[in-house]
Amino acid sequence: MALEEAQTRGTQVVDRVFDILQAFLEVGPELSVTAVSRQVGLKYSTAHRLLEAMARRGILLRDPETRRYRIGPQLRQVALASIGQMDQFDQARPFLEELMTATGETSHLAVLDDGMALYVDKVESQRMLSRPSHVGRRLPAFCTGVGKALLAFAPGEVIDAVLARGLERFTPNTIIEPERLRAELDGIRRSGYAVDNEEIEEGLVCVAAPVRDRAGLVVAAVSIGGPASRVRQRGLELIAAEVTRTASAISTLLGWTERSTSGAGARPGAGESTSRDVDGTNRVP
Repeated sequence: MALEEAQTRGTQVVDRVFDILQAFLEVGPELSVTAVSRQVGLKYSTAHRLLEAMARRGILLRDPETRRYRIGPQLRQVALASIGQMDQFDQARPFLEELMTATGETSHLAVLDDGMALYVDKVESQRMLSRPSHVGRRLPAFCTGVGKALLAFAPGEVIDAVLARGLERFTPNTIIEPERLRAELDGIRRSGYAVDNEEIEEGLVCVAAPVRDRAGLVVAAVSIGGPASRVRQRGLELIAAEVTRTASAISTLLGWTERSTSGAGARPGAGESTSRDVDGTNRVP
C-alpha cells in the first residue's frame, strides 16, 4: 500500500511539472510563482517548491531581480535533441518560404501530438498579424487548419479521444458539436485540404493540407494563416491550390508517390457530408 501511494504521488509530481512547462508555452517566456500557481491551479507553496526544484536541476532559471522563472539550459538541450529527431522535416523550410512568398501570408508546418497540433516550423510574413501559433506551441487540433488536416486522416480512436475530451468554444465559429466535426473531417478527406474559418481566433483564416510519408501516411500538415479579409479577397481556391501544391512537394521529398497513397493514411468516410467554406457557405468537393 505504501509503495502504491508513493507511485501515485510520483505520478502527480510528473503531471504537475509538465503542466508548469506547458504554462510557459501558453502564457509567456517568464512567469512568477503567482502566475504559475494560477495557471496550473496549485497552491502558492506547492508551485514555489516545484519551481525551485526545477531550477536546481537546470530545467528552469530564476531571475534574482524579478524573481521570475524561465526555461533553463537542461530543458533546452532536451528540446534540441527532440528537434534533431525531426530531421525529416528540415528540408521542408524552403517550401514553406516559397509558400509564404506565393501567398503573402505566414506559413506553418505542424504534426499531431496527443490530439493537439504541434507547430514545428513557421515562416513569418512581413504583413504582421497577431497569431496564436509559434514554433513549439500546441493548439487544439479540432479548431485549427493544420489540426483538422491531420485529424481527418488520423485513426478513428484518435478522433474519438479528441471528441471525448470535449470541444471548447474559442470563437462563434468554433465547431463544438461532435457530428459537425466528423462531417467537417469527411469533407477534408474528399477535398484534400482544410479551412480554419475563424475558429481559433476571430479575424484569422487558415488553409491547410496534409503531408504524407513514403508509406502514404499523413505525418504532418502545412498551412497559411492570414486576416480573413485578405484570404477571402485573394480567393480560397487559389490559396488552397498553393497550399496543396506545397504539401505535395514536401510529401515527395519524404518519398511519397501517388501509388503510396492507395489504401494508406485515410480513414473511411462516415457518409456523405459537406465542409464549410471560408465565407461560411458549404462546399461539396
